[in-house]
Amino acid sequence: MISSVPLAWALTALFALTGGYALRRWSEVVSAQGEAVRRTAELAHVVMSVAMVVMTWSWAGTAGVAVQIALFGVFTVFFAVTAARGVRCGAAGPATGVAHALMAAAMVWMLAAMPVIMPMAVAPSGGGGGHAGHGGGSGAEHAEHAAHGGQAGWAVAATVVIGLALLVVAGFWVARAVRRDAVPGSSGTGDGSGAPDPGGAPAARVLTGARPGGDPTGDTLRAGAPAPAATGTLDPGPAAGAGPVPGDPGTGDTAGPGGAAGPGGDTAAGDRTAPGPFGPRSDALCHATMSLGMVVMLAAMVVGW
Repeated sequence: MISSVPLAWALTALFALTGGYALRRWSEVVSAQGEAVRRTAELAHVVMSVAMVVMTWSWAGTAGVAVQIALFGVFTVFFAVTAARGVRCGAAGPATGVAHALMAAAMVWMLAAMPVIMPMAVAPSGGGGGHAGHGGGSGAEHAEHAAHGGQAGWAVAATVVIGLALLVVAGFWVARAVRRDAVPGSSGTGDGSGAPDPGGAPAARVLTGARPGGDPTGDTLRAGAPAPAATGTLDPGPAAGAGPVPGDPGTGDTAGPGGAAGPGGDTAAGDRTAPGPFGPRSDALCHATMSLGMVVMLAAMVVGW
């Protein structure tokens, strides 16, 4: 619960935005029959955003909090096991599962420790206006429904540590968003455009004719350096309209057979389901926004904003 009305509305808008984005991504992953771990991750983001909006304005009461703690506890264990087993949970691989597990664990902490990290008594939403500072209910009613009344030093210290961990998670997502290969695409630029990296020479396939003791076709691939003078003809590569060759570093397609990540690519099949502007980079920005919003929520709870 946030006492400051402007801050409460700002957090509401922030988590409504992340929740809407996560819902869009979840529907795309489900429609594309993406991996179960990706569907679970996007669903967790939707539920997390909704819970944060509710938490901003009210306390769900003992039963409601218990249900949310159990749900986010399941998400925490799921992502922790996923990371431990090395299962991909996004473009960053198993590291994404670690970040998701930390975010879900932070949700569990906020719900469970809210009464002992806030400087005011916490009242459930069903009892006389649960949002502190927003009117409704007498002092006696608030005292009657308060779970605890005051902060515990150990809980505040643990909240600070969790807030710092969330800042690290936010930094991880920001780093993912600005990385050149955050968007699946060319093995050169990594920006999804398929253009070669301007810092290096494109690979060239040259037909040099038969060589003694060598490949009778003379078809050699040279990458990272200008092509040698050709004695034959230049092979133009795949014919126009033939489509990308799976696993070919010149096409920008990082997927090998069966949709698995090819050499030089770190994007799972579920990361390529969203067309247009949606992809690993926008996902990372959404995660970073959620992490920073959670840090602000924790700070507001401790300070009493």
